[in-house]
Order: sequence, then C-alpha cells, then structure tokens
Amino acid sequence: MHYYRTQQGSEVVYTINPRILHEEIEKKINDKKLTRINVCRTILALLYGAKLDEEEDFYITTTSSGRRNYHVKVNNRTLNSISRIL
Repeated sequence: MHYYRTQQGSEVVYTINPRILHEEIEKKINDKKLTRINVCRTILALLYGAKLDEEEDFYITTTSSGRRNYHVKVNNRTLNSISRIL
C-alpha cells in the first residue's frame, strides 16, 4: 500500500504489512518454517542491511494488538540503497 504524506512536504511512503505479505508468500511457498516473525525479521534485515536510517528513511508503527507495519519513504537515496543490497 502506498500513500502520500503531506505533513513534511509531499513524499511517497510505502507501507509493508507483514501479515498480508506472509499470506501472499504462503500462497506460493507452503513451508512450516515460514512465519510472520521470520517475515518481520527479513523486512528489518533488508532495511538495516541497505543502511537505511530509522525515522529518516523508514519508521515502524505498532497497533494496539502488537502488530507492526513498516513504512518506507521512497526517494532516490532509499531506492538506490535497497537496490544495492538486492
């Protein structure tokens, strides 16, 4: 999901919902080792491995039930950093 944040100027922010991502991956790969926790860890490994700064390039929100969503600000620097690791 993506949306435009207008509080700090116009920027595009993509939201990664691990629950939905897990469900989509599970449709293609049926493995007992695939868990939501592993999906969350993989997302964090990608973000930190690309040397993105928390709060500057991405941020994490938590729902009242404890679920997390990852929000990545999309700009040239973040795209270049992520593409280098992939």
